[in-house]
Amino acid sequence: MNIPFVLICLVIIALLIYSAVRLNRRLNERLAELDAERERNPLDPFSALMELYRLQEERKRGK
Repeated sequence: MNIPFVLICLVIIALLIYSAVRLNRRLNERLAELDAERERNPLDPFSALMELYRLQEERKRGK
């Protein structure tokens, strides 16, 4: 068995796991911020729908 290859693979796996954990924490923090923002400002479904229509129209027009 090639020991240096195994060690390099283990290091790469450890870095990928570290990156995944870090990104997961950042995502969870952002979701918590969004939940807190939603609690402060409840979403009006009609205004949200109008905003989606406005964004769709702007995209069609090429803005």
